[in-house]
Amino acid sequence: MYEEMTYDNIMEAMFARLPDSLNKREGSIIYDATAAVSYQLAAMYFQLGNFTDLVLPDTSAGEYLTRMVEAFGLTRKAATKAIRQGIFDKELSAGTRFSTSGDAVLIFAVSDLISSEDSTFIYELVCETAGKGGNECSGVLLPVEYINGLGRAELGGIVTAGTDEEDDESLRERLFAKVQLPSTSGNANDYYNWAMACAGIGAAKVFPLADGPGTVKVVVASEEKTAVEETLIKKVADYIETMRPIGATVAVTSARELTVSVTAKVKLTSETTLAKAQSAFQNLVDTYLQGNAFQAEYISLARIGSLLMDVTGVEDFSDLQLNGTAANITLEDEEIAVCGAVRLEVM
Repeated sequence: MYEEMTYDNIMEAMFARLPDSLNKREGSIIYDATAAVSYQLAAMYFQLGNFTDLVLPDTSAGEYLTRMVEAFGLTRKAATKAIRQGIFDKELSAGTRFSTSGDAVLIFAVSDLISSEDSTFIYELVCETAGKGGNECSGVLLPVEYINGLGRAELGGIVTAGTDEEDDESLRERLFAKVQLPSTSGNANDYYNWAMACAGIGAAKVFPLADGPGTVKVVVASEEKTAVEETLIKKVADYIETMRPIGATVAVTSARELTVSVTAKVKLTSETTLAKAQSAFQNLVDTYLQGNAFQAEYISLARIGSLLMDVTGVEDFSDLQLNGTAANITLEDEEIAVCGAVRLEVM
């Protein structure tokens, strides 16, 4: 909007308004005074341009976007803590703390006992640091304080995945959905917005009258557009229960994953290798599938082929197949496609 309001352009415009009889050469009083003002004006226009971006929803970011969406009843999703299984050979007290043994050290605290059999005790461990980092560590756990008789301490599977703070793009999408999909009296848009307000949810689909009058089914997927665990389903259901109209019966379920494997033969140029092309293609396929979660009725063979041609160094391809067939893959109402094996061969 103010791209032309640069230091040089402002100087030129100001000099144009001064009579030629004045000394405007560099080093003169007029030049120095004009230069100082032009510098400050250019800085002001730069800041004004940034401010304009920050107060418009399609370009706002950070704290400004957080404050903007609050006017529409939305809040940025906070980061949540991962809950993992911990496997031990000794009974432990709640609150006992362990650290991971990898490069990125995280602290987990013992919570509830999941099961015990013989000398094996499996506990829920809550990561003290919120975010996805708690999902990614593995291996041996080290007690923060010495525990007499402890011989085994290992990090097990994920009970509830941790999530990072909601990013700007996700929050912006929810804002647009709130504004563009009117929510009134518990309509389908209401249930969609309620589900999407829950941390860890990245996609949702609503089925009004799923089992007859007064019933609603909400199918949800994770931020990575995959199936979600039961603990997260319960959190979504509990939240919707506090928001739904009186008399509505709501069922919340996870999306069903349909794995899509891709094979093809490719002709490559000298600027790439088969491994690089395959890695780049897999990333493109994964992005395409995630972007179509609950949006497409089928996975397009032609679109996958177009993505393959977008890979740097791919000159041509043949024998492109999805799950072993050269055809589109139809998705059922509650299915989302997830990227499986991607294998390329040289023609």
